[in-house]
Amino acid sequence: MTSPATHAPLAHGHTAVITGAASGFGLEASRIAARRGMNVVMADVQQDALETAVHEIEGLGAKVLPFRLDVAKAAEVEALGRATFDRFGAPHFVFNNAGVGAGG
Repeated sequence: MTSPATHAPLAHGHTAVITGAASGFGLEASRIAARRGMNVVMADVQQDALETAVHEIEGLGAKVLPFRLDVAKAAEVEALGRATFDRFGAPHFVFNNAGVGAGG
């Protein structure tokens, strides 16, 4: 039997990309990443809420790249990837939390 692979823990200087980052689980994931000393790429479709959330996460000492994003638009998702790589290099953690719920 082989032993499970070990991975370096997410830590100081690593980069997290989080969609839906302005509220809920996305905002909490951003807080956790910031407290671990990670760079945080915060993406959300709601610009005003994103600005408020970015201010909070920067207050925790994180380097933040805010990005207004509609995940339904492939060109915007590709632009997010380019912006992330240009600023911080390849991400270590991606939390695709954005979504739209429909009642029914």
